[in-house]
Amino acid sequence: MAANGTGDALSDLEKKIIRQVEYYFGDINLPRDKFLLEQIKENEDGWVTMETMVKFNRLRELSEDFEVIAGSLRKSTSGLVEVSEDNQKVRRNPKQPMPENTAERRQELMDRTLYVKPFPLDVTLDKLMEFFEGHGNVEGLLMRRDMKKKFKGSVFITFKKNEDTEKFVKAETVKFEDTELIKKLKKDYYAEKDEQKKQRKMEHQKKKQEVDKKKEQDAKEKIKSQLTEGAVLHLKGLKKETQRDDIKNFFQDHGNVAWVNFNRGDEEAKVRFSEKNAAKEILEKVKNADGKIVLNDAELECRVLEGDEEFEYWENAFREMAERRDSNKRKGSNRGRQGRFGGRKGYMGKKNRSRKERQSDDEEDGNDDDGNNVEDEDADEPPAKQIKVE
Repeated sequence: MAANGTGDALSDLEKKIIRQVEYYFGDINLPRDKFLLEQIKENEDGWVTMETMVKFNRLRELSEDFEVIAGSLRKSTSGLVEVSEDNQKVRRNPKQPMPENTAERRQELMDRTLYVKPFPLDVTLDKLMEFFEGHGNVEGLLMRRDMKKKFKGSVFITFKKNEDTEKFVKAETVKFEDTELIKKLKKDYYAEKDEQKKQRKMEHQKKKQEVDKKKEQDAKEKIKSQLTEGAVLHLKGLKKETQRDDIKNFFQDHGNVAWVNFNRGDEEAKVRFSEKNAAKEILEKVKNADGKIVLNDAELECRVLEGDEEFEYWENAFREMAERRDSNKRKGSNRGRQGRFGGRKGYMGKKNRSRKERQSDDEEDGNDDDGNNVEDEDADEPPAKQIKVE
């Protein structure tokens, strides 16, 4: 194994090769680079062939000559990367193992990382590195990209020293090619993004609530415009043997009964009439000589529905009407399919309807005229390719 760090003068190409390979094996990229980690695990000594290394776009653009790459790496003074004696393999120095991925380590990296923008969308990685290296030793540089891999004009830059990070972010003005840069700690950037998301969510919820409220109000106004005021009587005190027809016939002689809400055995019922304000008038007509309302020998408590109670009744009534219409449409569609394709009743077959169904239709249909709507999320590239592909 050849020793590194000869101290010879470095050419521009050699600097770029060292920087690129040390980025691949560095503390920021390597823990996230699944491909490179797999290559390292394939060899118990952690060696990766030069043939594999030049598959990385950025390094291949710099050089595909194993001797040039190996010679450049031997001149590095960091000691991070080692080169094999035959110049065919490289590895991370075993004496410089990767730091453990602890909460403290992540926080320490966060404290040394800045969010910086705006940069020209066609700027190269080399120009960015040259710019930031003029402000301190760079450990990692991430060009942020959108879902289509296009550069967004912003970067995450990690300096090796906290002092360089603080100096850069606290500088009154920092320019890149005459453009003043916006700079902030990465943790502050994320905090602002979280707050923006929170505000957008709150605004979305507020708009949704406003839309829902308007829909609800519109629905109420529609019901109010369609309901028949003063047309519903509430009855209480019915005998258990009372039937629906008993109630309907009791009131039918005095007014047009549109619907009776009642289940046999109930002690209460609601009677809806067709005409506006008919309930109060009919209520007076059905009283006996003693001013009482008696049905099947039971004295009833009767009152006309008003206000919220009346509105709630009609809200339920319109909903039930709509449900019955939909149900009847589905039944009609099913009957049509049975006849068309030769069901048991044949094409002309008619379904026998029960007395209850006929009665229900009579009650509902009989003269009833009532029922007449940032920045986009980070999509950064996989670790190694973030810096390799421009």
